[in-house]
Amino acid sequence: MQPMLLLGFLLFLPCIVSAQNSVTVALNNSQIMNNVLPSGGIQHYFFDSNSQVQQPTLPVPIITTAATTHAATSSASSVSVLPTASVPSHARRLLPRAGSFAAIYLTVTVCSQPQPPSNYQGFVPPLQVFVSTTSSNSLPGPNVPEASPLNTTWSGFTSWNSTLSPTTQLWVGVSAPALAAGWTGNWTYQIGTSTIAPLHELLIPTMDDSIAYMTLDDSDNNNALFLTSSYQGSQAPNFTVLITTSVPQELGYSICAAQKFVQAHPVNYTMTTRGPFNATRQQAYVSGLSPATKYTAYLLQPRSNNLPAAYGPPITFNTKSELNCRLVYGLSFCDQVAYSVATNPNDPGADIWNLTQSYDQNAVQVFQPFATALSQFNCDTTQYSLVRNCTDCYNDYKNWMCSVLIPRCTTPSPFNQGDGMSDGPSQALHEVPFNQSRNPWIDSTYSPNQWTELLPCIDLCYRVVQSCPPFMQFNCPSGDIASSQYGYWQTGTASQNGTNAVFDINNPTCNRMGLNTTLLVLSGALPTLSTPSSLYAFTVLVAICLFI
Repeated sequence: MQPMLLLGFLLFLPCIVSAQNSVTVALNNSQIMNNVLPSGGIQHYFFDSNSQVQQPTLPVPIITTAATTHAATSSASSVSVLPTASVPSHARRLLPRAGSFAAIYLTVTVCSQPQPPSNYQGFVPPLQVFVSTTSSNSLPGPNVPEASPLNTTWSGFTSWNSTLSPTTQLWVGVSAPALAAGWTGNWTYQIGTSTIAPLHELLIPTMDDSIAYMTLDDSDNNNALFLTSSYQGSQAPNFTVLITTSVPQELGYSICAAQKFVQAHPVNYTMTTRGPFNATRQQAYVSGLSPATKYTAYLLQPRSNNLPAAYGPPITFNTKSELNCRLVYGLSFCDQVAYSVATNPNDPGADIWNLTQSYDQNAVQVFQPFATALSQFNCDTTQYSLVRNCTDCYNDYKNWMCSVLIPRCTTPSPFNQGDGMSDGPSQALHEVPFNQSRNPWIDSTYSPNQWTELLPCIDLCYRVVQSCPPFMQFNCPSGDIASSQYGYWQTGTASQNGTNAVFDINNPTCNRMGLNTTLLVLSGALPTLSTPSSLYAFTVLVAICLFI
Protein backbone atom coordinates (compact mmCIF):
# COMPACT_ATOMS: atom_id res chain seq x y z
CA MET A 1 0.00 0.00 0.00
CA GLN A 2 2.87 2.35 0.62
CA PRO A 3 3.84 2.58 -3.11
CA MET A 4 0.22 3.42 -3.90
CA LEU A 5 0.15 6.12 -1.21
CA LEU A 6 3.37 7.56 -2.55
CA LEU A 7 2.00 7.54 -6.08
CA GLY A 8 -1.14 9.29 -4.92
CA PHE A 9 0.87 11.92 -3.10
CA LEU A 10 3.02 12.56 -6.18
CA LEU A 11 -0.08 12.90 -8.32
CA PHE A 12 -1.56 15.36 -5.82
CA LEU A 13 1.67 17.36 -5.37
CA PRO A 14 1.14 19.63 -8.44
CA CYS A 15 -2.22 20.66 -6.97
CA ILE A 16 -0.53 21.61 -3.70
CA VAL A 17 2.11 23.64 -5.52
CA SER A 18 -0.53 25.30 -7.65
CA ALA A 19 -2.53 26.19 -4.58
CA GLN A 20 0.54 27.69 -2.96
CA ASN A 21 1.38 29.72 -6.04
CA SER A 22 -2.18 31.07 -6.26
CA VAL A 23 -2.34 32.41 -2.70
CA THR A 24 -3.69 35.96 -2.93
CA VAL A 25 -2.64 38.63 -0.42
CA ALA A 26 -5.09 41.37 0.50
CA LEU A 27 -3.77 44.91 0.05
CA ASN A 28 -4.80 47.55 2.57
CA ASN A 29 -5.93 50.98 1.50
CA SER A 30 -2.99 53.43 1.56
CA GLN A 31 -0.39 51.01 2.86
CA ILE A 32 2.82 49.94 1.14
CA MET A 33 3.78 46.28 1.28
CA ASN A 34 7.34 44.98 0.89
CA ASN A 35 7.89 41.61 -0.73
CA VAL A 36 10.57 39.33 -2.16
CA LEU A 37 10.21 37.49 -5.46
CA PRO A 38 12.58 34.77 -6.72
CA SER A 39 13.37 33.92 -10.31
CA GLY A 40 10.33 32.60 -12.17
CA GLY A 41 7.98 33.36 -9.28
CA ILE A 42 4.62 35.11 -9.26
CA GLN A 43 2.68 36.73 -6.42
CA HIS A 44 -0.97 37.75 -6.43
CA TYR A 45 -2.83 40.53 -4.63
CA PHE A 46 -6.40 41.74 -4.20
CA PHE A 47 -7.68 45.22 -3.34
CA ASP A 48 -11.20 46.44 -2.53
CA SER A 49 -11.63 50.20 -2.80
CA ASN A 50 -14.40 50.14 -0.19
CA SER A 51 -11.88 49.27 2.52
CA GLN A 52 -11.09 52.03 4.99
CA VAL A 53 -7.86 54.00 4.81
CA GLN A 54 -5.53 52.44 7.38
CA GLN A 55 -4.02 54.23 10.34
CA PRO A 56 -0.23 53.84 10.58
CA THR A 57 1.24 51.37 13.06
CA LEU A 58 4.88 51.90 12.12
CA PRO A 59 6.98 55.03 11.51
CA VAL A 60 6.58 56.48 8.04
CA PRO A 61 9.82 55.92 6.05
CA ILE A 62 10.23 59.43 4.60
CA ILE A 63 13.58 61.03 3.77
CA THR A 64 13.75 64.45 5.35
CA THR A 65 17.18 65.75 4.34
CA ALA A 66 19.69 65.08 1.63
CA ALA A 67 22.20 63.97 4.25
CA THR A 68 19.93 61.59 6.17
CA THR A 69 18.31 58.39 5.00
CA HIS A 70 15.43 56.68 6.75
CA ALA A 71 15.23 53.60 4.54
CA ALA A 72 12.89 50.80 5.54
CA THR A 73 14.01 47.23 4.88
CA SER A 74 12.23 43.92 5.15
CA SER A 75 13.28 40.40 5.86
CA ALA A 76 13.85 38.29 2.79
CA SER A 77 11.85 35.46 4.32
CA SER A 78 8.62 37.27 5.04
CA VAL A 79 6.20 39.89 3.80
CA SER A 80 6.07 43.18 5.71
CA VAL A 81 3.61 46.04 5.55
CA LEU A 82 4.71 49.69 5.70
CA PRO A 83 1.85 52.09 6.51
CA THR A 84 2.35 55.31 4.59
CA ALA A 85 -0.87 57.30 4.74
CA SER A 86 -2.48 58.69 7.84
CA VAL A 87 -5.81 60.41 7.33
CA PRO A 88 -7.92 61.76 10.21
CA SER A 89 -11.23 59.98 10.63
CA HIS A 90 -13.20 63.06 9.57
CA ALA A 91 -11.16 63.26 6.36
CA ARG A 92 -11.50 59.64 5.30
CA ARG A 93 -12.87 58.96 1.87
CA LEU A 94 -16.66 59.16 1.74
CA LEU A 95 -18.56 56.24 0.33
CA PRO A 96 -19.17 56.80 -3.39
CA ARG A 97 -22.58 57.69 -4.66
CA ALA A 98 -24.55 55.03 -6.44
CA GLY A 99 -23.09 54.41 -9.86
CA SER A 100 -19.77 56.09 -9.06
CA PHE A 101 -16.44 54.67 -7.93
CA ALA A 102 -13.43 56.10 -6.16
CA ALA A 103 -10.33 55.89 -8.30
CA ILE A 104 -7.82 53.19 -7.41
CA TYR A 105 -4.12 54.02 -7.63
CA LEU A 106 -1.63 51.15 -7.91
CA THR A 107 2.15 51.52 -7.84
CA VAL A 108 4.91 48.92 -7.90
CA THR A 109 8.54 49.91 -7.50
CA VAL A 110 11.51 47.53 -7.53
CA CYS A 111 14.00 48.06 -4.70
CA SER A 112 16.69 45.54 -5.67
CA GLN A 113 17.34 42.92 -8.30
CA PRO A 114 19.36 39.71 -8.81
CA GLN A 115 23.05 39.90 -9.66
CA PRO A 116 24.02 38.50 -13.07
CA PRO A 117 26.97 36.17 -13.71
CA SER A 118 30.34 37.86 -14.13
CA ASN A 119 30.36 37.18 -17.88
CA TYR A 120 26.84 38.55 -18.45
CA GLN A 121 26.48 41.60 -20.67
CA GLY A 122 23.12 43.27 -20.89
CA PHE A 123 20.27 44.50 -18.74
CA VAL A 124 18.66 42.67 -15.86
CA PRO A 125 15.14 41.74 -17.05
CA PRO A 126 12.36 43.60 -15.20
CA LEU A 127 9.45 42.39 -13.13
CA GLN A 128 6.10 42.35 -14.91
CA VAL A 129 2.87 43.61 -13.38
CA PHE A 130 -0.53 42.32 -14.54
CA VAL A 131 -3.92 43.68 -13.44
CA SER A 132 -7.50 42.51 -13.69
CA THR A 133 -10.75 44.21 -12.75
CA THR A 134 -12.97 41.14 -13.11
CA SER A 135 -13.33 38.16 -10.78
CA SER A 136 -13.16 35.82 -13.77
CA ASN A 137 -9.44 36.61 -13.92
CA SER A 138 -8.50 36.65 -10.24
CA LEU A 139 -4.97 35.37 -10.90
CA PRO A 140 -3.60 37.70 -13.60
CA GLY A 141 -0.21 36.80 -14.95
CA PRO A 142 1.83 35.83 -18.00
CA ASN A 143 0.08 32.46 -18.36
CA VAL A 144 -3.36 34.00 -18.79
CA PRO A 145 -4.40 34.05 -22.48
CA GLU A 146 -4.11 37.47 -24.13
CA ALA A 147 -2.71 39.00 -20.94
CA SER A 148 -0.36 41.96 -21.31
CA PRO A 149 1.82 43.45 -18.57
CA LEU A 150 1.54 47.09 -17.62
CA ASN A 151 3.79 49.55 -19.39
CA THR A 152 7.27 49.84 -17.84
CA THR A 153 8.37 53.09 -19.48
CA TRP A 154 10.05 54.20 -16.26
CA SER A 155 12.70 51.65 -15.30
CA GLY A 156 11.99 50.17 -11.88
CA PHE A 157 8.58 51.86 -11.55
CA THR A 158 5.10 50.79 -12.68
CA SER A 159 1.82 52.57 -12.06
CA TRP A 160 -1.84 52.12 -12.94
CA ASN A 161 -5.11 53.82 -12.03
CA SER A 162 -8.76 53.09 -12.63
CA THR A 163 -9.80 56.52 -13.90
CA LEU A 164 -10.40 55.13 -17.39
CA SER A 165 -11.87 51.83 -16.17
CA PRO A 166 -13.88 52.55 -13.00
CA THR A 167 -13.99 49.61 -10.61
CA THR A 168 -14.16 48.81 -6.90
CA GLN A 169 -12.02 45.67 -7.00
CA LEU A 170 -8.57 45.00 -8.37
CA TRP A 171 -6.52 41.84 -8.79
CA VAL A 172 -2.78 42.16 -9.33
CA GLY A 173 -0.08 39.72 -10.37
CA VAL A 174 3.64 40.48 -10.01
CA SER A 175 5.74 38.11 -12.08
CA ALA A 176 9.50 37.56 -12.22
CA PRO A 177 11.26 36.23 -15.31
CA ALA A 178 12.99 32.87 -15.12
CA LEU A 179 16.76 33.35 -14.97
CA ALA A 180 19.45 30.95 -16.15
CA ALA A 181 21.99 29.35 -13.84
CA GLY A 182 24.63 31.64 -12.38
CA TRP A 183 22.36 34.44 -11.19
CA THR A 184 22.24 35.18 -7.47
CA GLY A 185 19.66 36.93 -5.30
CA ASN A 186 16.01 37.86 -5.73
CA TRP A 187 13.92 40.87 -6.63
CA THR A 188 12.61 42.96 -3.76
CA TYR A 189 9.81 45.40 -4.41
CA GLN A 190 7.12 47.57 -2.87
CA ILE A 191 3.48 47.49 -3.89
CA GLY A 192 0.81 49.91 -2.76
CA THR A 193 -2.82 50.72 -3.50
CA SER A 194 -4.81 53.73 -2.41
CA THR A 195 -7.97 55.67 -3.13
CA ILE A 196 -6.26 58.93 -2.12
CA ALA A 197 -3.25 59.23 -4.45
CA PRO A 198 -0.41 57.08 -5.81
CA LEU A 199 1.68 55.93 -2.85
CA HIS A 200 4.79 56.24 -4.99
CA GLU A 201 4.28 59.46 -6.95
CA LEU A 202 6.70 60.10 -9.81
CA LEU A 203 6.75 63.75 -10.89
CA ILE A 204 7.02 63.80 -14.68
CA PRO A 205 7.67 67.41 -15.82
CA THR A 206 5.24 69.11 -18.19
CA MET A 207 5.66 72.14 -20.43
CA ASP A 208 4.53 74.43 -17.61
CA ASP A 209 5.46 74.57 -13.94
CA SER A 210 2.29 72.87 -12.67
CA ILE A 211 4.37 69.84 -11.68
CA ALA A 212 7.52 70.43 -9.65
CA TYR A 213 10.76 69.57 -11.40
CA MET A 214 14.49 70.12 -11.10
CA THR A 215 17.25 70.61 -13.66
CA LEU A 216 21.02 70.43 -13.46
CA ASP A 217 22.81 73.70 -14.16
CA ASP A 218 26.35 72.32 -14.14
CA SER A 219 29.04 70.71 -12.03
CA ASP A 220 32.77 71.03 -11.46
CA ASN A 221 35.08 68.51 -9.83
CA ASN A 222 33.56 68.84 -6.33
CA ASN A 223 30.18 70.60 -6.64
CA ALA A 224 26.89 70.58 -8.53
CA LEU A 225 24.16 73.21 -8.93
CA PHE A 226 20.45 72.47 -9.46
CA LEU A 227 17.48 74.72 -10.27
CA THR A 228 13.85 73.93 -9.41
CA SER A 229 10.64 74.90 -11.14
CA SER A 230 9.12 78.27 -10.33
CA TYR A 231 6.76 78.93 -7.47
CA GLN A 232 4.55 81.78 -6.26
CA GLY A 233 4.28 83.35 -2.85
CA SER A 234 6.83 84.20 -0.20
CA GLN A 235 7.07 80.67 1.21
CA ALA A 236 9.42 78.44 -0.79
CA PRO A 237 8.37 74.81 -1.27
CA ASN A 238 10.12 72.34 1.00
CA PHE A 239 12.08 70.65 -1.77
CA THR A 240 14.94 68.27 -0.97
CA VAL A 241 17.74 67.10 -3.26
CA LEU A 242 18.72 63.46 -2.88
CA ILE A 243 22.23 62.55 -4.09
CA THR A 244 22.97 58.91 -4.88
CA THR A 245 25.62 56.89 -6.64
CA SER A 246 25.68 53.43 -8.26
CA VAL A 247 21.89 53.13 -8.66
CA PRO A 248 21.36 50.30 -11.19
CA GLN A 249 20.19 51.65 -14.53
CA GLU A 250 17.27 49.22 -14.53
CA LEU A 251 16.01 50.77 -11.27
CA GLY A 252 16.61 54.43 -12.07
CA TYR A 253 13.01 55.52 -11.44
CA SER A 254 12.59 53.59 -8.19
CA ILE A 255 12.81 55.72 -5.06
CA CYS A 256 13.18 52.70 -2.76
CA ALA A 257 16.17 51.58 -4.84
CA ALA A 258 17.68 55.07 -4.74
CA GLN A 259 17.38 55.15 -0.95
CA LYS A 260 19.81 52.24 -0.75
CA PHE A 261 22.53 54.32 -2.44
CA VAL A 262 22.11 57.70 -0.74
CA GLN A 263 25.25 59.72 -0.06
CA ALA A 264 25.37 62.48 2.54
CA HIS A 265 26.56 65.79 1.08
CA PRO A 266 26.03 69.37 2.25
CA VAL A 267 23.29 71.14 0.28
CA ASN A 268 22.78 74.92 0.34
CA TYR A 269 19.26 76.01 -0.68
CA THR A 270 18.74 79.61 -1.79
CA MET A 271 16.17 81.63 -3.72
CA THR A 272 16.86 82.99 -7.20
CA THR A 273 15.09 84.58 -10.17
CA ARG A 274 17.54 82.98 -12.58
CA GLY A 275 16.07 80.93 -15.39
CA PRO A 276 13.22 81.33 -17.89
CA PHE A 277 11.00 84.40 -17.46
CA ASN A 278 12.88 85.51 -14.31
CA ALA A 279 10.43 83.59 -12.14
CA THR A 280 11.15 82.85 -8.48
CA ARG A 281 12.85 79.50 -8.02
CA GLN A 282 15.02 77.58 -5.61
CA GLN A 283 18.59 76.58 -6.35
CA ALA A 284 20.49 73.83 -4.56
CA TYR A 285 24.28 73.89 -4.37
CA VAL A 286 25.67 70.44 -3.51
CA SER A 287 29.27 70.32 -2.30
CA GLY A 288 31.73 67.67 -1.16
CA LEU A 289 31.43 65.51 -4.29
CA SER A 290 34.30 63.41 -5.62
CA PRO A 291 36.06 64.29 -8.91
CA ALA A 292 35.33 62.27 -12.05
CA THR A 293 32.43 60.44 -10.39
CA LYS A 294 28.98 59.54 -11.69
CA TYR A 295 26.04 60.60 -9.51
CA THR A 296 22.25 60.51 -9.75
CA ALA A 297 20.12 63.25 -8.18
CA TYR A 298 16.41 63.22 -7.31
CA LEU A 299 14.03 65.99 -6.31
CA LEU A 300 11.84 65.14 -3.31
CA GLN A 301 8.64 67.05 -2.57
CA PRO A 302 6.70 66.39 0.67
CA ARG A 303 3.00 65.59 0.44
CA SER A 304 0.11 66.00 2.85
CA ASN A 305 -1.66 63.25 4.81
CA ASN A 306 1.68 61.62 5.65
CA LEU A 307 1.96 60.32 2.11
CA PRO A 308 5.55 59.49 1.11
CA ALA A 309 7.38 62.31 -0.63
CA ALA A 310 6.80 62.61 -4.36
CA TYR A 311 9.98 62.44 -6.39
CA GLY A 312 11.26 63.60 -9.74
CA PRO A 313 12.97 61.58 -12.46
CA PRO A 314 16.66 60.75 -12.04
CA ILE A 315 19.25 63.32 -13.14
CA THR A 316 22.51 61.55 -13.90
CA PHE A 317 25.67 63.63 -14.10
CA ASN A 318 29.43 63.34 -13.84
CA THR A 319 31.70 65.60 -11.86
CA LYS A 320 34.64 66.95 -13.83
CA SER A 321 38.20 65.71 -13.52
CA GLU A 322 39.70 69.02 -14.67
CA LEU A 323 40.90 71.52 -12.08
CA ASN A 324 40.63 74.50 -14.44
CA CYS A 325 36.80 74.52 -14.40
CA ARG A 326 35.13 76.06 -11.33
CA LEU A 327 31.38 76.34 -10.80
CA VAL A 328 30.10 79.90 -10.25
CA TYR A 329 26.62 81.35 -9.71
CA GLY A 330 24.94 84.31 -8.06
CA LEU A 331 26.55 86.97 -10.28
CA SER A 332 25.01 90.42 -9.80
CA PHE A 333 25.24 91.59 -13.42
CA CYS A 334 25.51 88.40 -15.49
CA ASP A 335 22.72 86.88 -13.45
CA GLN A 336 22.03 84.02 -15.88
CA VAL A 337 25.54 82.61 -15.50
CA ALA A 338 25.38 79.40 -13.46
CA TYR A 339 28.04 77.06 -14.78
CA SER A 340 31.75 76.30 -14.65
CA VAL A 341 34.22 78.92 -15.87
CA ALA A 342 37.89 78.73 -16.75
CA THR A 343 40.36 79.37 -13.95
CA ASN A 344 43.90 78.59 -12.82
CA PRO A 345 44.30 74.82 -12.28
CA ASN A 346 47.32 75.42 -10.05
CA ASP A 347 45.22 77.29 -7.51
CA PRO A 348 42.23 75.01 -6.77
CA GLY A 349 41.77 76.52 -3.33
CA ALA A 350 41.22 80.07 -4.61
CA ASP A 351 38.17 81.79 -3.15
CA ILE A 352 35.22 81.00 -5.40
CA TRP A 353 33.42 84.27 -4.65
CA ASN A 354 36.46 86.31 -5.68
CA LEU A 355 36.44 84.37 -8.95
CA THR A 356 32.72 85.04 -9.38
CA GLN A 357 33.02 88.76 -8.70
CA SER A 358 36.05 89.14 -10.96
CA TYR A 359 34.26 87.70 -14.00
CA ASP A 360 31.16 89.77 -13.27
CA GLN A 361 33.02 93.07 -12.90
CA ASN A 362 34.88 92.51 -16.16
CA ALA A 363 31.54 92.05 -17.93
CA VAL A 364 30.17 95.26 -16.41
CA GLN A 365 33.12 97.25 -17.75
CA VAL A 366 32.82 95.86 -21.27
CA PHE A 367 29.04 96.35 -21.32
CA GLN A 368 29.17 100.05 -20.45
CA PRO A 369 29.80 101.40 -24.01
CA PHE A 370 26.75 99.49 -25.26
CA ALA A 371 24.59 100.89 -22.46
CA THR A 372 25.75 104.38 -23.43
CA ALA A 373 24.91 103.78 -27.09
CA LEU A 374 21.45 102.45 -26.27
CA SER A 375 20.73 105.47 -24.10
CA GLN A 376 21.15 107.68 -27.19
CA PHE A 377 17.97 106.16 -28.62
CA ASN A 378 14.70 107.67 -27.44
CA CYS A 379 13.12 104.47 -26.21
CA ASP A 380 10.15 106.20 -24.58
CA THR A 381 8.77 107.87 -27.71
CA THR A 382 10.14 105.87 -30.64
CA GLN A 383 8.68 102.46 -31.40
CA TYR A 384 10.87 100.26 -33.60
CA SER A 385 9.07 96.94 -33.03
CA LEU A 386 5.57 95.73 -32.21
CA VAL A 387 6.87 92.99 -29.90
CA ARG A 388 10.24 94.21 -28.58
CA ASN A 389 11.47 97.32 -26.79
CA CYS A 390 14.69 98.76 -25.38
CA THR A 391 14.41 96.70 -22.21
CA ASP A 392 14.41 93.55 -24.34
CA CYS A 393 17.41 94.86 -26.24
CA TYR A 394 19.28 95.63 -23.02
CA ASN A 395 18.61 92.20 -21.50
CA ASP A 396 19.21 90.13 -24.63
CA TYR A 397 22.44 91.93 -25.46
CA LYS A 398 23.62 91.54 -21.87
CA ASN A 399 22.79 87.84 -21.92
CA TRP A 400 24.64 87.32 -25.19
CA MET A 401 27.64 89.36 -24.08
CA CYS A 402 27.89 87.48 -20.77
CA SER A 403 27.94 84.18 -22.66
CA VAL A 404 30.87 85.50 -24.71
CA LEU A 405 32.85 87.15 -21.92
CA ILE A 406 32.20 84.33 -19.44
CA PRO A 407 32.46 81.19 -21.59
CA ARG A 408 31.32 77.88 -20.18
CA CYS A 409 34.14 75.52 -19.24
CA THR A 410 33.43 71.84 -19.76
CA THR A 411 34.96 68.40 -20.26
CA PRO A 412 36.22 67.16 -23.65
CA SER A 413 33.80 64.78 -25.32
CA PRO A 414 33.84 62.48 -28.36
CA PHE A 415 30.41 63.93 -29.28
CA ASN A 416 31.77 67.14 -30.75
CA GLN A 417 29.72 69.13 -33.24
CA GLY A 418 32.88 70.09 -35.10
CA ASP A 419 33.91 66.48 -35.73
CA GLY A 420 30.67 65.35 -37.34
CA MET A 421 31.38 61.79 -36.21
CA SER A 422 28.50 61.04 -33.86
CA ASP A 423 25.19 59.50 -34.90
CA GLY A 424 22.68 61.97 -33.49
CA PRO A 425 23.03 65.19 -31.49
CA SER A 426 26.47 66.56 -30.67
CA GLN A 427 27.92 69.26 -28.46
CA ALA A 428 29.35 72.54 -29.71
CA LEU A 429 32.81 72.22 -28.18
CA HIS A 430 35.85 74.40 -28.79
CA GLU A 431 39.24 73.15 -27.66
CA VAL A 432 41.09 76.21 -26.39
CA PRO A 433 44.90 75.92 -26.70
CA PHE A 434 47.18 77.36 -24.06
CA ASN A 435 46.91 81.15 -23.82
CA GLN A 436 44.40 81.39 -26.71
CA SER A 437 41.08 82.05 -24.99
CA ARG A 438 38.76 84.15 -27.14
CA ASN A 439 38.50 86.62 -24.30
CA PRO A 440 42.17 87.58 -23.68
CA TRP A 441 41.24 88.81 -20.21
CA ILE A 442 40.80 85.18 -19.10
CA ASP A 443 44.37 84.23 -20.02
CA SER A 444 45.93 87.33 -18.52
CA THR A 445 43.94 87.00 -15.29
CA TYR A 446 43.69 83.26 -14.64
CA SER A 447 45.99 81.34 -17.03
CA PRO A 448 43.70 78.31 -17.31
CA ASN A 449 46.12 76.47 -19.63
CA GLN A 450 44.38 74.26 -22.22
CA TRP A 451 40.64 73.95 -21.65
CA THR A 452 37.37 73.12 -23.42
CA GLU A 453 34.57 75.61 -24.07
CA LEU A 454 30.89 74.81 -24.61
CA LEU A 455 29.90 77.42 -27.18
CA PRO A 456 26.86 79.71 -26.76
CA CYS A 457 23.62 78.77 -28.50
CA ILE A 458 23.23 80.77 -31.70
CA ASP A 459 19.73 81.73 -30.56
CA LEU A 460 21.31 84.16 -28.09
CA CYS A 461 22.59 86.11 -31.07
CA TYR A 462 19.32 86.05 -32.96
CA ARG A 463 17.52 87.49 -29.97
CA VAL A 464 19.85 90.51 -30.00
CA VAL A 465 19.08 91.16 -33.66
CA GLN A 466 15.34 90.80 -33.04
CA SER A 467 15.28 92.96 -29.91
CA CYS A 468 17.57 95.90 -30.66
CA PRO A 469 16.91 99.05 -32.76
CA PRO A 470 17.91 98.80 -36.43
CA PHE A 471 20.39 101.67 -36.16
CA MET A 472 22.71 99.39 -34.18
CA GLN A 473 23.04 97.18 -37.27
CA PHE A 474 23.59 93.90 -35.45
CA ASN A 475 23.80 90.79 -37.56
CA CYS A 476 24.80 87.15 -37.22
CA PRO A 477 26.99 84.90 -39.36
CA SER A 478 25.81 81.81 -41.14
CA GLY A 479 27.20 78.54 -42.39
CA ASP A 480 30.69 77.48 -41.32
CA ILE A 481 31.41 80.74 -39.51
CA ALA A 482 28.31 80.33 -37.36
CA SER A 483 29.07 76.70 -36.54
CA SER A 484 32.63 77.55 -35.51
CA GLN A 485 31.50 80.32 -33.17
CA TYR A 486 28.19 79.06 -31.81
CA GLY A 487 26.28 75.91 -31.02
CA TYR A 488 22.87 74.53 -31.92
CA TRP A 489 20.35 73.25 -29.39
CA GLN A 490 19.69 69.57 -29.98
CA THR A 491 18.15 66.82 -27.87
CA GLY A 492 18.13 63.05 -28.11
CA THR A 493 20.49 60.10 -27.90
CA ALA A 494 23.80 59.99 -29.75
CA SER A 495 25.98 56.96 -30.41
CA GLN A 496 29.62 56.69 -31.35
CA ASN A 497 31.85 53.61 -31.27
CA GLY A 498 29.46 51.80 -28.96
CA THR A 499 29.19 54.73 -26.53
CA ASN A 500 25.80 56.38 -25.99
CA ALA A 501 25.06 59.85 -24.65
CA VAL A 502 21.75 61.56 -23.90
CA PHE A 503 21.57 65.29 -24.61
CA ASP A 504 18.84 67.32 -22.95
CA ILE A 505 18.42 70.27 -20.61
CA ASN A 506 20.68 68.55 -18.07
CA ASN A 507 23.38 67.75 -20.63
CA PRO A 508 23.15 70.57 -23.21
CA THR A 509 24.69 70.78 -26.66
CA CYS A 510 25.25 74.54 -26.31
CA ASN A 511 25.16 77.21 -23.61
CA ARG A 512 21.59 78.57 -23.53
CA MET A 513 22.13 81.09 -20.69
CA GLY A 514 18.82 80.36 -18.95
CA LEU A 515 16.62 80.68 -22.04
CA ASN A 516 13.46 78.61 -22.04
CA THR A 517 14.15 75.62 -24.27
CA THR A 518 10.91 76.27 -26.18
CA LEU A 519 12.46 79.54 -27.41
CA LEU A 520 15.47 77.78 -28.93
CA VAL A 521 13.60 77.21 -32.18
CA LEU A 522 16.31 78.63 -34.43
CA SER A 523 18.71 75.92 -33.32
CA GLY A 524 16.50 73.29 -34.87
CA ALA A 525 18.49 73.46 -38.11
CA LEU A 526 21.97 72.02 -38.09
CA PRO A 527 24.86 74.31 -39.07
CA THR A 528 25.00 72.82 -42.56
CA LEU A 529 21.41 73.99 -43.12
CA SER A 530 22.11 77.62 -42.21
CA THR A 531 21.15 80.16 -44.85
CA PRO A 532 22.48 83.67 -45.58
CA SER A 533 19.37 85.04 -43.87
CA SER A 534 20.71 83.72 -40.57
CA LEU A 535 22.09 86.57 -38.45
CA TYR A 536 24.62 86.64 -35.67
CA ALA A 537 25.24 89.34 -33.12
CA PHE A 538 28.43 91.26 -33.61
CA THR A 539 29.02 94.39 -31.67
CA VAL A 540 31.15 97.05 -33.33
CA LEU A 541 30.79 99.30 -30.34
CA VAL A 542 33.28 97.67 -27.99
CA ALA A 543 36.38 95.54 -28.01
CA ILE A 544 34.30 92.39 -27.71
CA CYS A 545 34.22 92.28 -31.49
CA LEU A 546 37.57 90.52 -31.14
CA PHE A 547 35.54 87.47 -30.17
CA ILE A 548 34.71 87.03 -33.84
